[in-house]
Amino acid sequence: MTDFDNESLERLFGRRPVRKLARGERLFRQGEPAAAVYLILRGRLRMVRHLASGDRMSIHTGRTGELFAEGALFSDVYRCDAIAAEPTRVRACGKAEMLAAIGDSPPTMLALLEQVTHLLHHARAMRELRNIRSADDRVLEHLCLSASKDDGTVDFDRPLLEVAEDLGLTHEAYYRALATLARAGTIRRMGRTIHQVGLT
Repeated sequence: MTDFDNESLERLFGRRPVRKLARGERLFRQGEPAAAVYLILRGRLRMVRHLASGDRMSIHTGRTGELFAEGALFSDVYRCDAIAAEPTRVRACGKAEMLAAIGDSPPTMLALLEQVTHLLHHARAMRELRNIRSADDRVLEHLCLSASKDDGTVDFDRPLLEVAEDLGLTHEAYYRALATLARAGTIRRMGRTIHQVGLT
């Protein structure tokens, strides 16, 4: 994925005040006017959408160095809550200035388009995973998709409770699925590192 160059980020965010968020603190709420796009200086932010059923769905986790809430550029309101998953620092750039920067710079426009496309593909993949009825199959398929190494190893950078929520599972159901897969010899787990057996 193409990244925004440091010069562009500095121009858009460098002089903005830093906002500090404690773990669990909201940056904005679903339904509030969409006023800005954010740069995560440090930490992690989770996008959580509240559904008409009363349930909530984790949409995306933004990490250090990433832009966050790009959808605000083309929406009147924020479509999700933004919640700090850990102590987090951000800077904000107003919509008008960000849109002007995109219009003046094709590389910036391309970088934004690639980032939004990546997020869209991720959201679609997560929706497909949530449609898998068996918790064991859902967890295993997610591990396959998440493996960043050729040997099938996944090193999660966040608590497994968050992974469970991303998959639409309770933490009890997620850990039961992991235990079932481990007993079957399909995976080996050590903390947040999970190795899929037979993929080496």
